[in-house]
Amino acid sequence: MKKWTQLLARLKRDERGLTAVEYAVLGAVVVAAIVAVGTNFQTQLGAAFTTMFNSIPKG
Repeated sequence: MKKWTQLLARLKRDERGLTAVEYAVLGAVVVAAIVAVGTNFQTQLGAAFTTMFNSIPKG
């Protein structure tokens, strides 16, 4: 039991894993922002291409 207590105490002091968690949270925020902006961007891009293609003279 003492070994488990020592292991838990050592893991509590170890902050190396914290960096990985911070990067994971940052990555999730970036993905959420891309998804939020992406939908609006996709709509605007589609409208821009539609306008561009409709302005080409047919003939």
